Amino acid sequence: MLCLLLAAPMARAEPLLRDPNLPSVPPEVLKQVAEMRARQAIMEESQAPYAGRCVCPYQTEDSNGKSCKGRIEKITTKPVPICRPQDVTRQMLHAWWRKQA
Repeated sequence: MLCLLLAAPMARAEPLLRDPNLPSVPPEVLKQVAEMRARQAIMEESQAPYAGRCVCPYQTEDSNGKSCKGRIEKITTKPVPICRPQDVTRQMLHAWWRKQA
């Protein structure tokens, strides 16, 4: 018996929704984890040009391990560092996933 699986072409890059190592984890949870990891990576990439500086209000230490107490900077020139996961847009996520593929 021959079975064919027809699927619409992917309109956008998405993370893999099944993990053979975690068969009991629902695809929705895997997608959430992949999305949070991507958001974290995007945030880290956006903060990389400001190494050694305290550019996010929640930072307690800079990338060199020095205390940020009294040293938080407000960056207003582009590119502005992304400090919160909710500031990462869908467009940023899709661009990041395409870049990783």
